[in-house]
Amino acid sequence: MAVPIIAVANSNPINSSEPLRYFPRAVQSGIIDLDQLTEQISTSTTLTETDCQAVVFSLVHHISRALQTGNIVRLGHLGSFQISVKGTASDTAEEVSTKNITSASIVYRPGTRFKKLLKNLEYKRRR
Repeated sequence: MAVPIIAVANSNPINSSEPLRYFPRAVQSGIIDLDQLTEQISTSTTLTETDCQAVVFSLVHHISRALQTGNIVRLGHLGSFQISVKGTASDTAEEVSTKNITSASIVYRPGTRFKKLLKNLEYKRRR
């Protein structure tokens, strides 16, 4: 299987008088949702679709709780999750408080199988 790509034109934001340049962009060919994934998993295991969904919902719940307490959550081949915050600067370390935080995000780092997948991808130009 090959990841479909298209050519997308971009201008130089620093010098708009330069000609357009074209860059490859991956094209999504569809969406697989939780119902479809749990159906596929249930056909390849002894679990029912409902069991698979219950495991996923429970996993999300427990990952959320672990992240809220400051833990990094490592899920083997799946990867790891952790909280990251952005904020404003203070002149001294003592002045830094929760008021400095402007946003938070969840950082995902892919596991070894996903990293290997990325290294071995094949691409196909879509017209």
